[in-house]
Amino acid sequence: MLRCPQCDRDMIEVMARANPGTLIQLDQCRTCGGIWCDKWELFPVAREDAERLDTVDESLLRDRIKLPRKTIYCPRCADELRVFADPILPQDIQLQRCRHCDGIWLNRGQLRRYKDFQQKTRLQKMGKDAIAAKLPEVYANPKAWVVTGTKGIFAYPRGEEANGDVVARSLGGAAKLILQSLVRMILGI
Repeated sequence: MLRCPQCDRDMIEVMARANPGTLIQLDQCRTCGGIWCDKWELFPVAREDAERLDTVDESLLRDRIKLPRKTIYCPRCADELRVFADPILPQDIQLQRCRHCDGIWLNRGQLRRYKDFQQKTRLQKMGKDAIAAKLPEVYANPKAWVVTGTKGIFAYPRGEEANGDVVARSLGGAAKLILQSLVRMILGI
């Protein structure tokens, strides 16, 4: 169990839906409401789940709050967390990142602000109509979202099942390649 870098209390594991159709396990402090995202966990979290996890009093969030002056450390590897400076992010979004494991600490309210910014940026770049047109395509085949076990992405071409035909074609292609190589070696080509 991870300890909160802000108030040094045990954090709980919370599940968040991610896009498209997966779940991500985040760690949240019960006391201060801060959320720890391991590497790459922040970006795909669904906006609706950000609102569910990051329930806040909107009136308290209207003013920018400075991060505390105390140095806080990564709950995974104990490296110092640094304020993530990105000129694209608005100043009211203050993320702290671990340089060693690339985890990100978000104080209460930051997850929701980040997801609102992410959605606003997506709407500006793509437009509502383009996003709406893309949704049926993305959600048309839910089985393609999940890659698990031996049917992983490298095991079989997309859409094909493990059957004798796939194996026979693979072995047939390998045998043909070996025979061609032997013939070329013999003929000196």
